[in-house]
Amino acid sequence: MSRWGNAKERFWSKVAKRENGCWEWTGTCSDTGYGCFYDGRAYSTHRYSWIMANGPIPKGLCVLHRCDNRPCINPDHLFLGTRRENSKDMARKGRAGVVDRAGEKHGAAKLTDDAVREIRSSSEKGRSLAAKFGVSESAVSLVRRGKSWTHIK
Repeated sequence: MSRWGNAKERFWSKVAKRENGCWEWTGTCSDTGYGCFYDGRAYSTHRYSWIMANGPIPKGLCVLHRCDNRPCINPDHLFLGTRRENSKDMARKGRAGVVDRAGEKHGAAKLTDDAVREIRSSSEKGRSLAAKFGVSESAVSLVRRGKSWTHIK
């Protein structure tokens, strides 16, 4: 048992079984949408689930999703493949494009696109805008100078 308690109990306490058959990870996720779990080292949760159900993942193979639901960790929805097979699977399913996580689409964003437009057009002091939008004065300054939120014109 690790210092964080029983790993399997911690793991399963963060899984919700859905009607569609997916077992969705409800804990911490990466910015790419895959679950994250720590058991002596960091794991992607779909890989951890595969290991618990099937044993070690052979070197050079990836754990792929049949359901294309990144938080899903149901071993029945997972299969092994090479990086090349993973890329072909993504392209065949129309998921090969770049994911846009700019601005308010980013999970950690504190501002909205509209708030950024308001900050840029406002003559209010940075301190006042920072308080209004719950961000730092430096964040307001970066927005105004076009150093952040560069996708907003």
